[in-house]
Formats: sequence, C-alpha cells, structure tokens
Amino acid sequence: MVTGDVAREIDGMRRALGAAALHRIPPHLTLVPPVNVAEGAIDEALELVRQVAARLSRIRLDLGPPATFWPHAPVVYLEVGGDLDLVSSLRDGLSTGPLWRDDRRPFVPHVTLDQHIDPGRIPAALSALAEYRASVTLEHVTTLQMDESSDRRVWRPIATASLCRPRVVGTGGLAVELAVSEALDPAAEAFQESEWASYASETYGEASRDEPFAVTARISGEIVGTATGQIRPDYCRLGNLIVAAHWRHHGVGSHLLRATEQLARERGCPTVRLETRAGGPAEALYRSRGYEVIGVLPRFRREHDFVLMERRV
Repeated sequence: MVTGDVAREIDGMRRALGAAALHRIPPHLTLVPPVNVAEGAIDEALELVRQVAARLSRIRLDLGPPATFWPHAPVVYLEVGGDLDLVSSLRDGLSTGPLWRDDRRPFVPHVTLDQHIDPGRIPAALSALAEYRASVTLEHVTTLQMDESSDRRVWRPIATASLCRPRVVGTGGLAVELAVSEALDPAAEAFQESEWASYASETYGEASRDEPFAVTARISGEIVGTATGQIRPDYCRLGNLIVAAHWRHHGVGSHLLRATEQLARERGCPTVRLETRAGGPAEALYRSRGYEVIGVLPRFRREHDFVLMERRV
C-alpha cells in the first residue's frame, strides 16, 4: 500500500475523479489480483508473503504521469517506475501456492486512480493530472481481505510483511525471529487472544474477554462525534471521546458520555474509567459530570501528564 502524504495526494485525485472505490480500498500497487483463498489456507498464504518479502529489500517507486488502459478498460492510473526488477521479483514470488491465479494478462505496474471512469472524461483527466509526479519507498507488503460483512465490498488490511530480513536475536543457540508490522496477522492475533485468556484466567480468575463498544452521534445524517472503549469484567473503559470542532459546546460530548455510562450500567459495570490530559478542557468536562481523579500518569503521551478518572454509575 501507498501511505503518508503521497497516499493523501492520490486520494485527492481519486476524489476529484469521483472514483467509486475511494473509500473501499486504499491507494496501492496490485501485486496479486483478487484470488479466493480457502479459510484453512490463509495462514499458509500469509507465511508465503512473509517469506517472499524477507528475501527482498525496500522498493523505491516513481509515480506518474497518469495513463489509461482505454479502450481495453475504462481505467485511469499512475504509471510506476523505479525499482521495477524488485517489483517483478516480488510478484513472481507471490504468484504461487494459495495465491496462484491463472491470469495471462501482461503485468503492468500501476496505481489505480479510477477503474470505472466515463471514457469521455479520460482526455480531460489525463490533461489535468499530467504534471503529477511523486516518489515513494515501499517498506511493507500488505495483504488485503474483502470484508464480506460490508455491502460496499470494502478491502481491509489483515497483515503486513516487512521488505527485509527479519531480525534474529537470542543467546544459547535459541534463535528468536522478530518481525515488526503495523498489526498482528490472524495467526498471531489468535495466539494473543488464546494466551491472554489463559493468563487472565490464571492470574485474575476471570474467563471473560474485553468487549469493545462504539457510540456514534449524528445530526441530520452528519457524524458529529464518537465514543469508543471496552466493557471489562470489573469496569467500563472509555478509550476515546471525540466531537467535531464545529459541534463542540453544543452538548454532544455530554450525550456521548451519558450513552457510555448507560451502556456500562446495562452491562453490569460499576464504574467508568478514562484517561485524559491533566488540566485540559476535557478534565473539566469530566469533573462536571462527577468523575474524580484516582491517579496521575506522568508524561503519559507526548510528554504530557494525564490523569486517570473514574465515576460510579
């Protein structure tokens, strides 16, 4: 996937073109076209991605100018140059096993801007974007999976693999391989959940898991605020409460807080806890709602002190 400022620039062009896939898939260079992978073969597929990525190094790409596949397909894309030998090696290594697909079309490295554009708009789009150029360095290979629970066919990242050899550490002949990624892959996530459940049961005498929750506030269809956190066996943790800047001081935050407290009561939680910046406006809001400081967290985030607050509900 393309990330950072260049990804935001690409999304800006996609938005200007009216690309229907803008919110369904992030900016990316496709290495393996969509392929059905059996559920039992997902771990094998992700292991293949890790092994192939580990044999290569970071890939520098030059993006632009725009081009099109028309008249074969109504697609406008950014041409891709740079370390194309590495791109080809990466693609060849991935196009096997559970990720193999009988695709005889020639591989054209590209970053799609719009794959269903009105052909009559293509000349104007190419002209308007003709001067665009950017350079990026890819450090990871990302595996995406279609979210079948979504009506919009949204593609979500499920694993990343670093384009470099994993770090191996250890003493006494025990080699430990450390791989850094943006998130745990499904196998590692399943391991974490299983081991944590066992540890929590042995240590705290509980078998239940933290249950995430989310509250969304809308006004006339516009999202104006959200509250997210976890229902835990002995309390409800409010992780984030965010209100749109132009809707602050209108009571939206209080409504979100009340909804969170009501949810906590319904789930049998005696208290709601949260962390907020010490002395900030949010602390004043929570104090006015009956929350008390029960702890101080020095330099908790970006060198700022935070307070741990709690209210019985």
